[in-house]
Amino acid sequence: MYYNQWEVLLVDDETDVFNISRLVMKDFKVYGLPLKIHTAQSKAAALELLRSRPDIQFGLAVAFIDVVMETDTAGLELCQYIREEMGNKLSQLFIRTGQPGVAPERAVIDRYDINGYFTKAETTEDKLYSLVKSGVRQFLWGLYSLGTITLLDNIIAVSDSREQIKEQFQRIYTRTRVGAGREDETPIPSFAMVGDDVLLLSNWDEKTARDLVDKLNQQPGTPLSPTGDKYVTDADNHLLIKVAAQPSRAEFYWLSRNNFTPPADIVTLMQLAFAGLATVWQKAT
Repeated sequence: MYYNQWEVLLVDDETDVFNISRLVMKDFKVYGLPLKIHTAQSKAAALELLRSRPDIQFGLAVAFIDVVMETDTAGLELCQYIREEMGNKLSQLFIRTGQPGVAPERAVIDRYDINGYFTKAETTEDKLYSLVKSGVRQFLWGLYSLGTITLLDNIIAVSDSREQIKEQFQRIYTRTRVGAGREDETPIPSFAMVGDDVLLLSNWDEKTARDLVDKLNQQPGTPLSPTGDKYVTDADNHLLIKVAAQPSRAEFYWLSRNNFTPPADIVTLMQLAFAGLATVWQKAT
C-alpha cells in the first residue's frame, strides 16, 4: 500500500470556517495514516494548486469545497473542473454551503458528480471525521477496482506468454506507484511469485522475501475462499496474500510491507486480481 498520508483539499473563503476545519482535521488519522491538508480560499487558488501539482490531482482522496466564493457557483464550477477537465472520477468531493438556498441539495446532486452535500451549520468534528473516513474508503475502493480491471485486462491481452505477463505485471506495479505520487520515494518492499517464478522483487533480496513468505504462510490468517486462498498480516505491517493452487491455476503469493493495513474489501479485490493472473499463467507458456 503505497500511501503514507491522505491528500485532502479544503476550499473555503470564510476565514473562521476555514481555520476551524483545518484545526479540527489536523489530528485525524484514517487506517493509521495522517491527513495532508491542502488549502485554498478561492476557486482560482484551488485551480492554481491543482494545475501545479499533478501528484495532488490524482492522489487527492477527499475535498471539501464551499459553494459561494468568487461567485455564487464558484465551488460547483471547481467540482465540474475536477471531474470533467481533469478527468478525475475517484476523488471524493463534498460540497458544503452556508447558503443552501443558493444551491439546493437535490439540484446540485443531480447536476454535479459529487459525493455529498452538507451545510456549514452541520460542520462538527464528528461529521468531518465521518466524511473523511468514508471518503478515503471510497477513494481506495474506486482506485483498487480500477486497478484490478486494468491488471486483468492487460494480462489477458498477453495471455499466451509468461514472459509478457511478467513484463505487464511489473509495468502496472510501477505505474501504480507513480499514480500514488511515490515515484521519487523508496519503493515499499514488494514481492510476487507464481509457482516458483518471481514476478516482482522490489526493495527486498529474494531470500529474505521467500523466507518471509514461508513464515507467514504457516499462520492460518484470514480465509478469502473455500479453496485455501487467505491473507496474513503481522505487527510489522507485512501483508501476505496467498492464492492456492488449483487444477486450473498456479499457486500465487503477494508479499509487501505496507504503510497501513488495508481494509478487508481491498484485500479481496487484490486476491481476485491475483487469482485471475494465476489462472492465465497456468495456461501460458
